[in-house]
Order: sequence, then structure tokens, then C-alpha cells
Amino acid sequence: MNGKSTAPRHTAPRPARRGFALIAVLWFVAALSVLVAGLLTVSNSEMLEARLRLDSGRAAALGDAAIQLAVLDWASATQTPDRLLRTRYTFEGVETEVEIVPASGYIDLNSAPENLLQALFLHGAGLPPDQARQLAQRVVDWRDTDDNPLPNGAEAASYAAAGLGWRPRNDRFLVPEDLMQVLGVDFDLFARIQPFITVWSSGGSGVNPLSAPLPVLLVLCQGNDGEARRIAMARDAGETGIDTATLEQTFLRTGNVGNVLHVRASIPTEGGRRALRGRWVSLRADPDGTPWRTIRAEPVRFAQRDEP
Repeated sequence: MNGKSTAPRHTAPRPARRGFALIAVLWFVAALSVLVAGLLTVSNSEMLEARLRLDSGRAAALGDAAIQLAVLDWASATQTPDRLLRTRYTFEGVETEVEIVPASGYIDLNSAPENLLQALFLHGAGLPPDQARQLAQRVVDWRDTDDNPLPNGAEAASYAAAGLGWRPRNDRFLVPEDLMQVLGVDFDLFARIQPFITVWSSGGSGVNPLSAPLPVLLVLCQGNDGEARRIAMARDAGETGIDTATLEQTFLRTGNVGNVLHVRASIPTEGGRRALRGRWVSLRADPDGTPWRTIRAEPVRFAQRDEP
């Protein structure tokens, strides 16, 4: 032994080791923050989804209740209404506005004449005249029973040339969405004109102006906004003998409003929005004994208060 100490020596950490340790800590903190943020996002998303489902369910219940009462009032009226009507009902302290539009107030894809269909695409969808004329003739070719295309229309050969896997039905449109099978009609175009159309009207090829919502009146007036609003205001005020001479007469139908109704309830919700719930209803008794039946129930959608 030489008398020297054999105890281990302690040396100060090198700067590089300190840097690596700091970086590791920072990475750990960052990863933990991302994890926590992700968990919070998932939690918030689940809460929002649950709230939306709750709001949708509540709106559907309130809307359906108001719709049933509106149909009952319409069906039991001493004199059958001859026009679009609006009314209000209150449930659980919530005032629900209901609009009742006879199907005769919409443009029927199955019976509308070509010039009315052209006006629909021109003034309802905002398409240029040539395209509006082309699509109007394609709609006619889709529903007619022959395979002879109109000058700007399309029958089976045109669909085959476009590489489509379907052909014109040469029969009725069964649901409004069938329109998207017409060559040249995509989802965006369909969404623009869906508020104007039906496939459930009966009794005539035109539109009853007393039943028509304002956007449809605008089509009947061929884009004349002032004239459309004049007729709508007179109709909504309950006036009789409204002058419709300025409308294209081949667009119109007369007689009763029919036995199919589009009933839409508007329910106010938080945040300045409203929930919309709609049903297409036939007033013909169902075989099960109920006095009317639902043809289609529309899912609840949310809109701002000033949206149509």
C-alpha cells in the first residue's frame, strides 16, 4: 500500500450531459402536453356530440308534436284551407312556428312542363339559359316512356357515352333524389333546387301560386322579385282574388290544393339558431285506420334564425 486513498472520485456532470437531460425533460413535457390536449379535445368533442344529439332529439320531439297538431287543425277545419299557412304552438315553454305548404305549391318533377323546368333551373338554380334548357329536356327524357331524345335531351345512348352505370328510367321520379341520376345534375345542383321541387303533387302539371313558398313564386314570376313578394304578401294577408295575370299562365294550376302537405316546424335553440323538422304528409287515411300518414320524415337540421 502506498498510503493513497482508494475512495471513488466524484466528477461534475459534463455540459453535454446536462443538455441531453434538459432536452429529454422538455420532450417529455411536450409529449405530456400533447397527450393532455388530445384527451381534452376528445372529451370536448364527445360532449359536443352528446349535446347535439340531445338538441336534435328534443327538436324532433317538439317539432313532431307541433306538426301533428298543425295537420289535425288543417284536416279538421270547417273549410279546407286554400293556401300556404303559418301557425304557432307552444310546448314546454318553447314557441314553435309551423309552416304548412301544400305539395301543389312546389314544382313536380313528374308533371311540370318543359318550360317550367327550364325556369326552375334558370331562376331557381341560377344556371345560364342554354344549360337550363338542356337540363329541362333531360328531365323530360328521363321520365317519358320513349327512347327518343329531345334536341337537347339525353336518352340511354348519352348515359352510356358518359360512362354511367345507369340509364333513364322512362318512368316517374319516385323520390326527389332521383333527380341526381339525370345526366348533368350533381349533388350541389340538387341541393340548390331541392327546396323548389316535389314528386308527390297530384292533380295538375303546374303550381298553385296560393300554395307556393316565396322562392317558388320567384320562379313563377321568372325572376321578378317585386312581383313575387307582392303576391306572397297578399296571399299571407288572407286576400282573395289576387291578381296573378303577370305570371306565366302555363306555369299555373287551379283547383284545390290537394291532399299532400309539406309541414315544417321551426324550433328556437340556444345561440341564436333554430332547429328545423319537416314531414311530407298524405291526408288520405292509412289502412291501419290513422287519418293521415307520413310519406317522408326529414332529419332535424340546424340553421341561423334568418336562414330559409
